[in-house]
Amino acid sequence: MLKQRKSIVGLDIGTSCIKAVELTREKYDHVVTGYAQIEVPNEGARQDAIAELMRAASFRSKRVATAVSGKNVIFRYIGMPEMSDDKLLQAVRLEADKYIPFDVDEVEIDAQRLALTQDQNGKSEMKVLLVAAKKTIVADHSRFLTDLGLQPVVVGVDGFALGNAWELSELVNPGIQDPGRTVALIDIGATKASINILRDNVSFFAREVPMGGQDLTNAIARRLGIENQQAETLKRAPGDQTASVQEATSQVLEDIGNEINLSFDFFENQFDGEVQEVWLTGGSALLPFLEESFEKIFEKRTKTWNPIEGLKVKADNVDVEALNQYAPQLAVALGLAAAS
Repeated sequence: MLKQRKSIVGLDIGTSCIKAVELTREKYDHVVTGYAQIEVPNEGARQDAIAELMRAASFRSKRVATAVSGKNVIFRYIGMPEMSDDKLLQAVRLEADKYIPFDVDEVEIDAQRLALTQDQNGKSEMKVLLVAAKKTIVADHSRFLTDLGLQPVVVGVDGFALGNAWELSELVNPGIQDPGRTVALIDIGATKASINILRDNVSFFAREVPMGGQDLTNAIARRLGIENQQAETLKRAPGDQTASVQEATSQVLEDIGNEINLSFDFFENQFDGEVQEVWLTGGSALLPFLEESFEKIFEKRTKTWNPIEGLKVKADNVDVEALNQYAPQLAVALGLAAAS
């Protein structure tokens, strides 16, 4: 559930772009009181980029919520006897060594209760999502931010941040989804796509696919015989070359879409339900033909999601035009702030 605190900055440290959204709880409202984003040419430039972003944004708070991702974060779906939430994490820790390729003492572990099902013998079984991240990665990530004068209060994962942003969206826009409806949130960043499948604001499946916007850029560069920087610029604003860009990226989009479809199949087999609609976020969600391309692949209603819609914005400290323009890129940053 969303917790009640004052101001916090959700900091989405992407491969090519860092996004930050400050969310402030004012009585009964969640208000966007700060926003900034900055391009990052390479990993070595991240520290300076974050420092510049924080200076430029004039955020109220130095408290930040951020996330780790990639091969050091493990997602596992396990079956356990039904039990109370206060016993769940302890039980998962005892069982974790069966499911993760690291020593249990080397990882931070969290767990999410999913659905209650029946096993082959007809006994009740609780589906549980186990998430593990190496302690050294979490500690290094926190130290990196502390060295910048920031106060890291949460280190989460991107997929769950999407779910938090969706929960906040439902809070400020009641009725955004029908009860019982199953939605897939897909955030396509530069190097990965994060997936979170939810029913009634409860996450049932989360996964990362190691493909994203850089693959699209590379495909454009190869097909059109241009440099990667030119291809990146063309991808962001294809203009009268939209048809050429769409043709150049069609195979990559199909590959990403097919990987995402495998996640849909897994969910549908495990939880006896069907993903009914797909909501797209991330930098690649700004592609003018992404909705159309993915809707054909998924054969499901597919829309670009604006996670900022319905939230109050403190206009005197936020570039509202830029906030609205880049809103589809901000779901992870917003969700990190919303969960803290």
